[in-house]
Amino acid sequence: MNYLLALHFLKGLTNRQKKTLFYSEEWKRHGPEFAISAVLKKMIDGTSNWDNALLCMNEELVIIQNEGITLLTFDMQEFPELLRQIPDPPMALFGRGTWDNRKVPLAIVGTRKPSSYGLHHTKMIVRDLSRYPVNILSGLAFGIDACAHEASLDCGATTHAFVAGGLHKLSPKRNEKLAISMVNNGGGFFTEQSFYKESLRNFFPVRNRLIAGAALSTLVIEAAAKSGALITANQAFTYNREVYALPGALFQPNSLGPNLLIEQLIARPVVQLESFPSTFYPLWIENTQKIDLSTSIEGRLIREFPHGRIVDSSYLKTKLNSSNTQIFKGLKILVDLGLLDRVGPHRYCRKTVSN
Repeated sequence: MNYLLALHFLKGLTNRQKKTLFYSEEWKRHGPEFAISAVLKKMIDGTSNWDNALLCMNEELVIIQNEGITLLTFDMQEFPELLRQIPDPPMALFGRGTWDNRKVPLAIVGTRKPSSYGLHHTKMIVRDLSRYPVNILSGLAFGIDACAHEASLDCGATTHAFVAGGLHKLSPKRNEKLAISMVNNGGGFFTEQSFYKESLRNFFPVRNRLIAGAALSTLVIEAAAKSGALITANQAFTYNREVYALPGALFQPNSLGPNLLIEQLIARPVVQLESFPSTFYPLWIENTQKIDLSTSIEGRLIREFPHGRIVDSSYLKTKLNSSNTQIFKGLKILVDLGLLDRVGPHRYCRKTVSN
């Protein structure tokens, strides 16, 4: 019985509530069947909703088997690690290809009708990042999305997409070959929707949270003030992830979105392309390949972790008087350095030899 896949299809609980259930004491001590049963008793139509969820689960498992689909459930090591940390993750993802948590994910999003300025800078940024173990994320749409994916393939970098609908029919159809190339080159594309779900309009903002949540940071190249790219950027900001934006000319409509993000202090401007890789991920500092723990946020953080002490990220934010974005990114880097272990949804401890 794949309880997480069934839970994924259960109606009447939000994704946030499902995550809370997964980390509950009931789930840990007594197992998923007991924990889910306890919740169903409190729900209106809980039993019928669970029966429908089981039916959906069994139907989807047959499709997964027949179509050779990759299934990633919330408890699997292969599930996107940063997506696991958002408040409202899906309990399951369906896709083609694989996901490698060893690569550092950056989302690059933007307009479907980019200028030569936007396309050029997307390619240059991806080219510079491709020297490092990066994973470029986007939404497989026309324009900046496709450019980011294609540039990654051209440079040999891993790239993934999150799509809005089910895997039966990709949208836009013209990007199917691009999607296959992504899979064949070590990347892939994923969705939280069941196989035959159409790419409905209301699914796109839901999909955008996956892009924002699976990435360490989000970069907006060109976008209108009201656009999917801005939804992704604002969602990333809500998740305490760093947001970057490429500034543009004031008279260009598709520069309004990035410029507003910068003006509202949601995004940091990208003005020196050559230094962006190390700005995005400080371990990628040219030549030294290390960071100064004596002055950086990472150094301030590690001093709060004597051996044996488990620390909650909310305590660190208050103690160090730093933003959630700085704390999250600093903790991620310390985990990647092998200095800390993540032992709970927001809890960390000093790594020891026995870890």
